[in-house]
Amino acid sequence: MTQSEASITNSGDVIYRKAVVPDAPGMARLSAQLGYPADENGLAERLQYILTLPDHVILTAEYEGEVIGWIHAHARCSLESEPFAEIAGLIVDRKFRGQGVGRTLVKRCGEWTSSAAIGRLRVRMNVNRQDAVSFYEQMGFEPVKTQRVFDKSIRPRLK
Repeated sequence: MTQSEASITNSGDVIYRKAVVPDAPGMARLSAQLGYPADENGLAERLQYILTLPDHVILTAEYEGEVIGWIHAHARCSLESEPFAEIAGLIVDRKFRGQGVGRTLVKRCGEWTSSAAIGRLRVRMNVNRQDAVSFYEQMGFEPVKTQRVFDKSIRPRLK
């Protein structure tokens, strides 16, 4: 184990729970590790809002008082397909990867999906993140399709 890695001495020492707004600084730090820098205040505002939505779940993994991972999923409904839950984000601190934290977060997210009476859990990812592709395949996810993502900025209306 290198100096940049940390070992969880007892998996029972990791606390898995629903996220709370004071988790925002740790969650923002983790987002930056994956290349998605997030302003703590902006993340806290989004977190506070999302936590009010019944069709979303955000779970954290905490070790020695520090957020070391989080997962966000939400229900998706559309006319053309059965409802499913989609993982919107999963991040585990690079120092703690490979120790079961991500697996447990996905498993707990699956439990939330089941309790919401939804029969499918889906994830979308950048295919260039081969480590993520391998992780999800090992977790039993199967590739369904390849797609491109397009974005367009829309100016919000002032109220």
